[in-house]
Amino acid sequence: MQVSLLSLMVLVLLNANWAWASDGSELNELAIEVDESSPLSIKLSDVATDLPHSPLQLDTAFSRSMLDFQNRQTDKELFILENSKAWGCYPTVIFGGQARLSLLAATTNTEDKFSYLGRFPPDFDGNSATDARMLHANFGIAAHVNNWINVYGEILFSDVFSFPDFKQGSLQMRQAYAVFGDLSQSPWYAFIGKKNVSFGDMGTLSPFSQSVVWHYFGALHEGLGVGFTTERLDISLMGINGGRGIRAADSEARGHVNNFAVNAALHGGDDQIGWTFGGGYLLGTIYDVEEAEHLDPNAFGPYNSAWDVNAEVHMGRMNFAGELASTVDDWPVTDHPVIAYRAEAAIEGCFLSRPAKYSVSWSEGIQGSGGSEFEFNRQLVIGMGLEFGPYALLSLEYVRSMGFAPLIHITTVSDRDVVQDSFVMGMAVVF
Repeated sequence: MQVSLLSLMVLVLLNANWAWASDGSELNELAIEVDESSPLSIKLSDVATDLPHSPLQLDTAFSRSMLDFQNRQTDKELFILENSKAWGCYPTVIFGGQARLSLLAATTNTEDKFSYLGRFPPDFDGNSATDARMLHANFGIAAHVNNWINVYGEILFSDVFSFPDFKQGSLQMRQAYAVFGDLSQSPWYAFIGKKNVSFGDMGTLSPFSQSVVWHYFGALHEGLGVGFTTERLDISLMGINGGRGIRAADSEARGHVNNFAVNAALHGGDDQIGWTFGGGYLLGTIYDVEEAEHLDPNAFGPYNSAWDVNAEVHMGRMNFAGELASTVDDWPVTDHPVIAYRAEAAIEGCFLSRPAKYSVSWSEGIQGSGGSEFEFNRQLVIGMGLEFGPYALLSLEYVRSMGFAPLIHITTVSDRDVVQDSFVMGMAVVF
């Protein structure tokens, strides 16, 4: 296509406010009637590549991966490295946001005891509950400084994590870290800051509700680490600051890097049949003291480490996943190891001509001896996730929660006979 010199001048003037596509692609088409016989006409393709780089970009696929609460919880820094080359050698800021909306209707067989892990036990009373809320809203910014340096920050509003502790208030800086590396030059990389601890997988095939494994062993803390990644192998080692993080990680005092985690995953197969096998180790966990609580930064006992093994296999439209995590020693509160596992399956299909995924998940946490009131928390999730393009996922779940053993005050309020049946409608909207 050719445009006259006058048309080109108009294009240059308009370019100052030109909105680029979210994938950063260059302008390749312009619907302008032109006089191709003009001796001053030139090809637009001759000048399009010289148009200035946009320093601000939307990248829906990247933001959806980074802000996702369900998948790839412990190695999201690899998404940054994998996308870094596409952002080029210019300084670039990529921003995006997510809203997670939730409707819940539930009944329990025991008055005032609701065991669904997606809400706090004291949220409801009586024998039934209906609930509508903005469950989470998070906003992420990735600053691409150059091919070797990237910085990521994420602000979270969470109606679930409404603790009085400063790290877990309703509005918090959930993650903030820098990643150093260029995978096109070297498989090695490094990171420093506050991020999901590199331990286990902590994901789920369910469309909205987390598995019991994440509730027991998901960890977020400050630290630094180094990683190695290839097409087949991912390995990372993270040194973790002393003191309590959010959820599972814990070590003595602050002011020392005295905790660590190591994680590895091996990948194989192809697009038709593929698999991932992983494992991890966390030196210090919160299951180390004689009082069941999450907030006291000075609560610490002898190290009680944890290990994790996980696997995922996809065969065409079918996915299978499993994970097992356990402490090495007994939790002093219950005189029993803390164990959590999940077994899941999902199949891709369609519903009303839209892509859909149907899933079933069984997960369980065990922290007490057989027959004790605080022996277990069990969860069955049968769900459907319905895609509305890259921007929204609508989910419908039936969740059956069995056992009432809150990990705070577990020995005084637990009741193994509690059963809660919940219907959960959720939506994740991303830009």
